[in-house]
Amino acid sequence: MGRKFNRAMPMAVVRKAVDLAFERSRQGYVVVSLFGGEPLLELDLAEQAVAYSRAQAARRGARVHFTISTNGTLLDERRLRLLVDHEFQVQVSLDGGAPAQDASRRFRNGRSSYAVVSQNLRKLMATRLRVNVVSVVDPANAHLLSDSLDALAGLGVTEVHFSPNLLGAWDRQACERFEAGLRELGDNLLARFRGGRDLRVDPLSGKIVTRLIHGVRPSVRCGFGSEEWAVAPSGRIYPCDRVVGQDDSPELSIGEVRTGFDEPRRDALLASKAEVDPECAACEHSARCSHWCGCHQLETSGRLGRVSPTFCWMERRFIAEADRLASTLFAESNPAFLRRYYLAEIESE
Repeated sequence: MGRKFNRAMPMAVVRKAVDLAFERSRQGYVVVSLFGGEPLLELDLAEQAVAYSRAQAARRGARVHFTISTNGTLLDERRLRLLVDHEFQVQVSLDGGAPAQDASRRFRNGRSSYAVVSQNLRKLMATRLRVNVVSVVDPANAHLLSDSLDALAGLGVTEVHFSPNLLGAWDRQACERFEAGLRELGDNLLARFRGGRDLRVDPLSGKIVTRLIHGVRPSVRCGFGSEEWAVAPSGRIYPCDRVVGQDDSPELSIGEVRTGFDEPRRDALLASKAEVDPECAACEHSARCSHWCGCHQLETSGRLGRVSPTFCWMERRFIAEADRLASTLFAESNPAFLRRYYLAEIESE
């Protein structure tokens, strides 16, 4: 995890970052993402950043969209108004019900964070905003995947992404708990589809799509360092928000907002990311695996172009469970399943 620090981004850096984003945009719009730490801690700064981005979009005849990643612990009326007024896409970190959430996300004083986050999530779900939830799968809560889905669905959530903590202590017992939990999650989804209840649960939903279209389309892969980049409070530019970390890896920086991009360094990092591990290239699941993600590469192996055995194993488990789910529901001609994944075919009949 590294050391923690409390460092707000100076507004001068915000302005430079926004200006640079508009200058480099080729689509006529910019997506401004607020992340941290917890970005809602710096509410005044967030409001100023949104206002400046709006003003620059208007001046340039462009569009701007906003996203935010939040732990959901801070959502008073003023913060909620900011998100609603500017139509943010909101990603909330909530690991499931109280047992899953509190396994690794208690407040510093040891108190449960579930009640606060779930209550705030309900507020968000009651708005017109698009809200999705990221649930971290840790060795401590891997056996609770099905219960977590039930808890989140009970809050009205329609999009859940179960994201493994790839740096966790995945020993044999933890891996067995994960496999059992994943199977229960698949059975839960089978029951939901059979009952006509449909929701998006990734990575399983995404893996089903990759089976149907024979791989991951380049257009939906991350824009690591190309279409996507992130700025640290210092002003350093990184290829992705997950790479910023403690802002102590200058070898991964691809520029500085005051001087612009270091194109040779960026190109070198992109070339390293694009290298394919010989084992990945030979794997039957290569086209459906996320080994191409630069953040996953760095997080799991410490270098670009390679992923760890743990990452590989988990991707195989997700693919296998997605295929079991899809094959079963397709054989049953399940209407909810066919509507989600074969809508075009159904409408053409």
